[in-house]
Amino acid sequence: MAIYLTLFVTAFLSALAITPRIVQTCRRLQLLDQPEDRKVHRTPVPRLGGIAIAFGLATALGAATVIDAQAALGWHADLRSLLPTVAAAMLVFGVGVWDDLEPVRPGVKLLVELAAASIVIASGLTISRVTMFGTTHELGWLAIPAAALWILLITNAFNLVDGLDGLAGGLIAIAAATCAAVLVVRGHQPGAMLLVSLVGAVLGFLAYNFHPASIFLGDSGSLLAGFLLATTAISGQQKGATTLAVGVPLLIFALPLADTVVAILRRLFRRPASPRHGLASVTTAIERVFAADRAHIHHRLLGLGFSHRAAVLTLYGLMLLCSAIALLTMDVP
Repeated sequence: MAIYLTLFVTAFLSALAITPRIVQTCRRLQLLDQPEDRKVHRTPVPRLGGIAIAFGLATALGAATVIDAQAALGWHADLRSLLPTVAAAMLVFGVGVWDDLEPVRPGVKLLVELAAASIVIASGLTISRVTMFGTTHELGWLAIPAAALWILLITNAFNLVDGLDGLAGGLIAIAAATCAAVLVVRGHQPGAMLLVSLVGAVLGFLAYNFHPASIFLGDSGSLLAGFLLATTAISGQQKGATTLAVGVPLLIFALPLADTVVAILRRLFRRPASPRHGLASVTTAIERVFAADRAHIHHRLLGLGFSHRAAVLTLYGLMLLCSAIALLTMDVP
């Protein structure tokens, strides 16, 4: 376990050290998230927190590479297996930074996310079969679309739930820690290494993101973390090469997934101001899906009288409960 502790501490300290400098830079360059009616915060806040997460991850991965090359701590893993995931994650992170600097059309972000998903799918990360309630179902030609849909859903789920100080960061840390535990048990060292580093980086950043936040996660952080969780969850739950046991990942991501699915349905069935046809109607539908509103589960808790921190801690508790059930019900090899 020494290697995992080393990576966690490296990522944690790196993110903890770099975040205040990112805050200062954002304020100097006026890269701030301005208050709006649909938002909870009332003062401008820096929004490039994803850079701190990426920096923590990069530092930890660099340390892992050195340790692996020298076979230090009695540990060796095939880190090259992470290259497709890391390369694809860089694409997602890039479009997230772009969106944090200036708004990017939802369709453009979706295309970049599809390109990133294509990279990991081309490397062999597909879902040919799924196991539910002890029964295995063949997906056939749906193998690739199923993997792509899963990656897109989880990637955007943590982005959509990022509406309160510290909420997305805490949920990401809980999900990543749970997935890392699953990967350790199943012997997936590279994926576990990546997620332990993600937990460290997010917790280092969360010290500045919890209410009242001095910096936001931004699309750069939520999309990057969501993408890494989506891809590692598939690999960590596969039995054999391409069979996905869906119960555990569905439990781990139950809260953000449920909120995302409800949000998508709510926005799709909202009648547009000016109906369009053909390609324009598809573009309008995508824009409606990604259009922010104040009807997420965290907004509803605030509406019920919960304080900002109480709402966040309540959702942390629900996420921890789902994660605990997932760990207790998973198959141990």
